[in-house]
Amino acid sequence: MTSISLPRAVYLDLAQIQATPYASANRGRNGAPKSAVIGGVLRGRESSQHEKYHQRGTVQEILGVKAFRSRGATLSATAQLVQRGWDEAEALTAVQMLLLSCQVKGVGIADNGGTNVLLFLPEGAVTELADLADRHRAEFAPFIAQAHADLAKAAQKKSKAKTKDGDAEAAPAEDDEPEEDTNRTQVLTAQAKKITDKKGGFLTKDDTLSLLRTRNAVIAAYGRMLANEPGSTVESAIQTAHAFSTHAVSTQLDSFTAVDEILKELGEASGAGHLGEQRYNSTTLYRYSTLNITKLIGNLDGDRTTARDVVEAFLRSIVAHRNAGKVSATAPHTVPHLLYAAVRTDRPVNLAGAFEEPVPATATGGYLTASVTRLDTHAGAHHRFLGVKGIAGHAHVTLADQEFTHLGDRADNFDEFVSTTLATIDKAITG
Repeated sequence: MTSISLPRAVYLDLAQIQATPYASANRGRNGAPKSAVIGGVLRGRESSQHEKYHQRGTVQEILGVKAFRSRGATLSATAQLVQRGWDEAEALTAVQMLLLSCQVKGVGIADNGGTNVLLFLPEGAVTELADLADRHRAEFAPFIAQAHADLAKAAQKKSKAKTKDGDAEAAPAEDDEPEEDTNRTQVLTAQAKKITDKKGGFLTKDDTLSLLRTRNAVIAAYGRMLANEPGSTVESAIQTAHAFSTHAVSTQLDSFTAVDEILKELGEASGAGHLGEQRYNSTTLYRYSTLNITKLIGNLDGDRTTARDVVEAFLRSIVAHRNAGKVSATAPHTVPHLLYAAVRTDRPVNLAGAFEEPVPATATGGYLTASVTRLDTHAGAHHRFLGVKGIAGHAHVTLADQEFTHLGDRADNFDEFVSTTLATIDKAITG
């Protein structure tokens, strides 16, 4: 990462009000829509992790650049080597040794052959891992053979110990995450150290460590953290808050049935083939994200052209991406009722305080009109409190007919909103 000197810090704040229909876009472990107590009342909620996952997927599609967060990098690289003619067991061992040769504390091999931690890597890093193994296939051979021999001895020793202890089995894990195969990790780590040894090895630690440190525009935007390996850490340029309803909510229970159509045709069933229950709610959500433009450019080593592409993709993802939970049963494909963008040179500002007191429904029902009015009023209060010197420019686009006093220029459509915001950022960056 390069330290970039800009005339000043530049932030892009994005606030939005969006009405969602009867839906369950983001559920908790109990199967109910997620919630939070805010201002003393229960609100509907969509987690920031949920929001960023779907948002990142859309940004990747727009940019045509991908990064994957997975425990399966070793498995994917192994599959590539098998396609090139490698024996599967030898390919897996070679790739795992390469990863362990980085000697990052806490990174090991899971019992499914993947890694025991999630790695966030550019799409091409897995192929580079396979290429590195393939280039040194002959040199790997004796180390792989020794590793397999050591693993066989260790397995035999473990089997005898298990018989002696009465075949006692460990209690199964409570979740679905793979556990570390400590035996395989230890054996392969010993061989991994040898392949990077200055005397008898054929690689350096940096040959493989550099793969963990590679990044692209997606990682530059959304960041990455790998414990005990600061060189791989990229501070996120994008921060996203939990979305929450501007008003109080209650979860609604829906009972449903499914007909057994074959038995019905045979005349052997007249009732439901399946009965079930689902939980839903209906919300008007406040969403907020902020993008540190200065940080993004630094993460991209000063590449302002790519940074601008990322910012535009980020802006367009707001309308393009869908948080698709229970989508086939609810079709919750709404767009934001109001989008407000502020390009700031002082600090990010989250306007969530507008809804600390829940918005009441209007006399005829509905929360949208009151919510967008509340946001406009709260933005004005911030302008008075902080002043407006820190605002390089601000604008909004809305489905509403009403006029807003404190949300900057009104764009006629979403494309104009994006182009206006990008022009403001360009001017702010150049000073």
